Amino acid sequence: MKRIDITTSSWSDYALLDSGEGRKFERFGEMLLDRPDPQALWQKSAPALWTKAAAYFAWTTAGEKWKVSKGVSQEWEIAWGTLRFSLALGKFKHIGIFPEHYEQWKEIAALCRTHKGTRVLNLFGYTGAASLAAAAEGAIVTHVDASKQTIGTVKENIARSGLPVSVVRLICEDALKYAKRLIQRGETFDIIVMDPPAFGRGPKGEIWKIEEKLTDLLALVPALLSDTPRLVLLNGYAAGYSARSFGELLSDALKSSVGQISYGDVGIPQEKSERILSTGIYAAWRA
Repeated sequence: MKRIDITTSSWSDYALLDSGEGRKFERFGEMLLDRPDPQALWQKSAPALWTKAAAYFAWTTAGEKWKVSKGVSQEWEIAWGTLRFSLALGKFKHIGIFPEHYEQWKEIAALCRTHKGTRVLNLFGYTGAASLAAAAEGAIVTHVDASKQTIGTVKENIARSGLPVSVVRLICEDALKYAKRLIQRGETFDIIVMDPPAFGRGPKGEIWKIEEKLTDLLALVPALLSDTPRLVLLNGYAAGYSARSFGELLSDALKSSVGQISYGDVGIPQEKSERILSTGIYAAWRA
């Protein structure tokens, strides 16, 4: 097991422009956003730059909400290669994509390009960046998320990207419950991606608490892997665990599978700076 921190890259439609004082200032396409981030403990490098934000996510006594400048559209689109993603300022600070996973999308796409017909399972798949990266390279993708609204956004992203909706099997279901169903049906996958939240609810009110359910889910992974497994990815956010703990969990779950485990922080480089903003953790098993 080896620690390898991942520092993602900016691309034409995304950049971290500045960070500090508990917030991050980002560019998504032409949209400039000011969002909270508890990891940004330092001082802002360019305070004047932040006045250009088109929208600011605020924590207030009445709840959390976006404060949007007059005339700014609350829905827009960005691109990553040939893929297109719909973004929106909704009820939460999340807008429809996690740009820090850019390097993971590239790895998944490369594996699917090299190994035609790769079967991919994306659990807690959110709006589908990893799923679309795989599907665009000819993979057979199953995408699972508990939110009907999010599944709708995946459909929209597939259409925006010029792909037929049939390239991804979309499942609105509790991830743990559906994983058990896949095992009962004897379905297996070459790549498994898991992005579990610290807390969540399934479409039928199922409760997901990472401290209670993650080990149960990981225990199912060996039975979900094909005879030609290539990659298992586990991402984490705000759950209070260390990257090493994720690595140990994945190592324990896959102790009978021959491969290598890496783990570490996932971070975004700040433009015109040597600063890296850590946005989460990961662990990965590779054949």
